[in-house]
Amino acid sequence: MPQTPSARLAFIGAGNHATGSLYPNLAQIPQFDLVAVCDLVEERARYAARKFGALHWFTDVGTMLHEVQPDGVCVCGPAEMHHAVSLQTLRRGLPTFMEKPPALTLAETQQLADAARDHGTWGMVAFMKRFAPANVVAKEFMASDAFGQLSSLTLIHSSGPYDDLRRMLLLNGIHMLDLARFLAGEVESLFAHGRTDGVQAASVSMRFADGAVGQFNMNSGHTWTDCFEQTYLSGSGAGILIDASQRTEVFAESSRFAKGEGLVLYGWGSRYHVSGNMAGWEAGGHYTRGYWGELSHFARAVLGQVEPTPTLADGVAAMALIEAILQSVESGQPVSVGAGQS
Repeated sequence: MPQTPSARLAFIGAGNHATGSLYPNLAQIPQFDLVAVCDLVEERARYAARKFGALHWFTDVGTMLHEVQPDGVCVCGPAEMHHAVSLQTLRRGLPTFMEKPPALTLAETQQLADAARDHGTWGMVAFMKRFAPANVVAKEFMASDAFGQLSSLTLIHSSGPYDDLRRMLLLNGIHMLDLARFLAGEVESLFAHGRTDGVQAASVSMRFADGAVGQFNMNSGHTWTDCFEQTYLSGSGAGILIDASQRTEVFAESSRFAKGEGLVLYGWGSRYHVSGNMAGWEAGGHYTRGYWGELSHFARAVLGQVEPTPTLADGVAAMALIEAILQSVESGQPVSVGAGQS
């Protein structure tokens, strides 16, 4: 049998999120050849390399890139490191997958996009919700005649504690804002209320470029072991409810599975969810939440098999939305954001 081509990829960062949610997917991606691991803490780099199959580990990014010469790089660490490390790899012309947020400011994110363009390469931002099967299925149904044209989108997300509204949006809200763009397209304008004492909260009304309206509500009033997330989309003949990016329920006349003769019926629903019978690695959430999908897509993009997405332009657009939300909260006025998106 012909062997599946693979990309020689290095991983920078071996902390809790990287080793708990990202590295475990690599054995299930034949196109991803993990050739090296780098972390400032040697013990963590050595541990991740040995556990996940890399032959080399390093504590210095420059040394690793020089000695290993990878085809591409994944960057995952504290939010503060993504910009500095990714800027270094992009300037070497290396395709770079970076965790969110790609930087702490819109200007820094634009700098990454500019660096990629100037050095003939590209960056991919880890917005894994685009690869969660339930969200993919929802987007597929949105393209059907049964759904019609999108009229409204509602997103709700409750996270664990934050003491700063900006940081809550950067570290958690950015996922839902990118999901809004993935499902509904570009945001034209928004108006936001915010609460910054005690529990952080934001309520954002949005108008999309194609005329649909949306609402994004987020707060930090839950615990980290029990977060909450729901997305609801209304078309012109059907609705879609997405529960925690894991289950999708369609409400549409065409979704009926029986005639229902003799019953008084008030509507029909059809549910899709990733099977709970999956064993081991898959049941752990790496597939259902989109981590496997984003890393598989990155490896195949490095090989030239698919176009990279979401790109740094998507990262710029998400950061522009965060800045617009914060501006609206502070000013009490609506903000136009269409001009700030790529």
